[in-house]
Amino acid sequence: MEITKRELYQNIRKNVIKCKNPMESQEIYNGWGEKYDEELDTLNYQSPHYAAKMFEKYSDDVKAVLDIGTGTGKAAELIRKKYGYEGVLDILDANLGMLVQADKKGLDIRNIIRHWVDQRGDLPVKDESYDVITCTGSFSSNHIPVTAVPGLIKSLKHGGLFILTVGIPENNSYTLEFHRFLHNMIDAKEVELVEKEEYQNFPNALDEVVHVVLVLKRS
Repeated sequence: MEITKRELYQNIRKNVIKCKNPMESQEIYNGWGEKYDEELDTLNYQSPHYAAKMFEKYSDDVKAVLDIGTGTGKAAELIRKKYGYEGVLDILDANLGMLVQADKKGLDIRNIIRHWVDQRGDLPVKDESYDVITCTGSFSSNHIPVTAVPGLIKSLKHGGLFILTVGIPENNSYTLEFHRFLHNMIDAKEVELVEKEEYQNFPNALDEVVHVVLVLKRS
């Protein structure tokens, strides 16, 4: 019996987002890489598209980009192939299988970095290395910790942009904590909110959970 789009969506939420812990989510990713693009395309997954659209809007004079939590490189592929970015592109993810799939897309990637982002958010790259950092779908439960954001931003040049997607505060406890943490960073003038736009992340699954793409500038 063929699975419906709604059932596919519910399976993804149960197995990845609502699993017991980050290690369990990684076990799911280990066997998901080869079907990841097909299944998310079936659900019309929107986060990479919104992030890439914001990148295109603010990409003047960008020379170096890091895509964090790249998965199979969906956002990186749009930035490179749809919007024609020709500069340095590095990708980072905790899951080797996902990185293998991303590498197959011929994106002229400089560095493929396997790294687990912890609470501190320290990355195995030099501070102030990038003009833009993108991150789609990884600011959620059992993925990147909320407290990692300041550490990730250290990899941006001053005045550089962090383009990310996340659920709105009402979605769950993680997103509520994330937006509170980010609000404090904005108040402290560590970052500036440049733009935001809300959207439905999985419209083909009749998903009513609203997400937002944020464009942040490092002070």
